[in-house]
Amino acid sequence: MGEGQEVRGRIGLPLGNLTSQLFSNIYLNCFDQWVKHKLKTKHYIRYADDFVFLSPDKDWLTSIVPLVQKFLQTNRVAFRLRIEYSRRVIWFMLYLSQLLKTKVRDSSDQVVGVLADIVIKPQEGQYAPLLFLGVRKRFSKQILYVPLSAVAALAASEITLRIRAANILANTPNEDSVWLVKDIFDEQIVDVEGARVVRVNDLKLGLVDEIWCVIGIDISLSGLMRRLKIGWLDVFQMFQPSFIDWRKAQRVKGALRVDSLSDDLIRLHPADLANIIEDLSTKHGARLVRSLDDTIAAKVLEELEPRLQKILVDRLGPEKTSHILEKMSTDEVADLIQMLPPKEAEEVLAKLPGRKLTSVEQLLRYKDDTAGGLMTTDLIQVKPFWTVQQALKEIEKHSDSMRSVLYAYVVDDAEVFQGAVSLRRLMFAEPNAKIDDLLIKDHPYATLRVQHSIKDVVRIMTKYDLYTAAVLDRDNKLLGMVTIDDVMRHLHPQA
Repeated sequence: MGEGQEVRGRIGLPLGNLTSQLFSNIYLNCFDQWVKHKLKTKHYIRYADDFVFLSPDKDWLTSIVPLVQKFLQTNRVAFRLRIEYSRRVIWFMLYLSQLLKTKVRDSSDQVVGVLADIVIKPQEGQYAPLLFLGVRKRFSKQILYVPLSAVAALAASEITLRIRAANILANTPNEDSVWLVKDIFDEQIVDVEGARVVRVNDLKLGLVDEIWCVIGIDISLSGLMRRLKIGWLDVFQMFQPSFIDWRKAQRVKGALRVDSLSDDLIRLHPADLANIIEDLSTKHGARLVRSLDDTIAAKVLEELEPRLQKILVDRLGPEKTSHILEKMSTDEVADLIQMLPPKEAEEVLAKLPGRKLTSVEQLLRYKDDTAGGLMTTDLIQVKPFWTVQQALKEIEKHSDSMRSVLYAYVVDDAEVFQGAVSLRRLMFAEPNAKIDDLLIKDHPYATLRVQHSIKDVVRIMTKYDLYTAAVLDRDNKLLGMVTIDDVMRHLHPQA
């Protein structure tokens, strides 16, 4: 709540060492006694000249501020208070593994049973409050669900209830509830901040605003050792806990499905999402892809290795697959179609829009290790007699459907390649300038022929330092372009 600061002249307490703590304890002893005997508040913490009052009642906290100020001013403790209110305080923490199999006693001190599980209701982006304790009754396998409102104390040594066992009503958790042991322990969790898939070894529980909640996930080896009751083996404390904030995790199994993805997960880069999918089981990976927007799913699918692409497409089905492929670059679609069984490939192709289908079928005619097999037909074409303003409008019209735009490729009315204009040059040119005046007349050897081998493609693009290269037919008509990342992906498909 407050921080005391000495303001009496230039005399103050020495700071930053053990002496300062000692002097603070002597100097503020009278304040401690006043808080204990006069103010009579139970939840008061002080370290050196910093002190905190804890209460869920903000009005009460506000009411004691003038009392505290008056005491400090009238008892030769000339402090200036800095008032801060915190809306959320985590006051006490336990591990779930410490609570499991703990005896549960009712208000008459009779043993009801032992804790077998805990039921929660997940809330996106929030700590999950505990709803019920699943208590296995003595001499029975029956589980008794005790509401948290009936729990008086929750501790590793013992759990006590406010009521007698006979007064516990028959409770049945609803479909939205999740069992921590049954549904969460040992399951895969997506760590959104770390863009990775991890396994739950233990869970941290804490009082948040006086409500018991799940606040953290322990993914460390020490968490697993604690749960297995072999933590004593770590004599030298070599294994430190590693936690993920419960609010920053995305669950992928059981009642916690990926049907409603968190904003943090959706905002991940497609390459990070692809890494997560590669770590998930095939079933959960397909579920995650299915839950994504088609445009995002297309970008993610492009980042996956071909083998996994095929497996996921098999699980997604022709309908969903066609929607995703429509958003993918043409060369990636052609590569994927080639991996599918003939019947499934026909079903997917039949659902593609006409223009996309024509481009894909064109690429399927070429071998994978040629310029024709590597190229994409997703590029910007402009006419030499257009103005810069017309060219920029063309780029704006089509850029959303393309991976990147570095150049506009210039063709005449007969589709014969004339050269290229960089996007940078267009951005700085006069709006009414003609494209023909800005044209980069490519050296004939700096372009690719559709039949060029991968070896020829690498040699030409390396020699002329090209990020992209136009692919021409025998009549110098523009068929597509090859990008350097297409070449790298072909040479290093596992990268």
